[in-house]
Amino acid sequence: MPAHGERENEHAQSGSLVRKVMVVDDEEDLANLAEALLSSEGLEVMVANSARDALDLLGQHDDIDAIFSDVMMPGMTGLQLADAVSDMYPRIKVVLTSGYTLPALLADRKRQYLFTPKPYRLETIMKLLRS
Repeated sequence: MPAHGERENEHAQSGSLVRKVMVVDDEEDLANLAEALLSSEGLEVMVANSARDALDLLGQHDDIDAIFSDVMMPGMTGLQLADAVSDMYPRIKVVLTSGYTLPALLADRKRQYLFTPKPYRLETIMKLLRS
C-alpha cells in the first residue's frame, strides 16, 4: 500500500488533482471574478488576458494543472488555445466557458473539451476541474 504522499503524487500525475489554475479571459472584470471564486476554493490562480499571454505564461510555469478559459476572445480564441495546450501540454486540463451555446461553438470539432456556459457557477467549475 503506497504512503499518503505517494498516492497524492499518483493523482497529480493522472491530472485528477488540480492545485494551480490559469484563468484566461480578455474581459478583466470576468477574469478577476473567476480568480476570486477559484481562490476561495483554495486553488492557486494565475490570470492571463489573452490566449497568447496564456501560452507565454505556460512556458514559464510548469506547475499549472488546469486552464479555465473564455472561448470568444480577439486574436487567438479559447478553442485555439485549448488545441495548442492539448498538443503542447497534454497533462493540463482545459475547461472552456462562453455566453454562446456549446453546439454552435464545437460543431465539426475533432476534439471535445469540458465546458460550462456563462454565467457560470463555482460548483460547476469545481466539478469540471475535479472530473
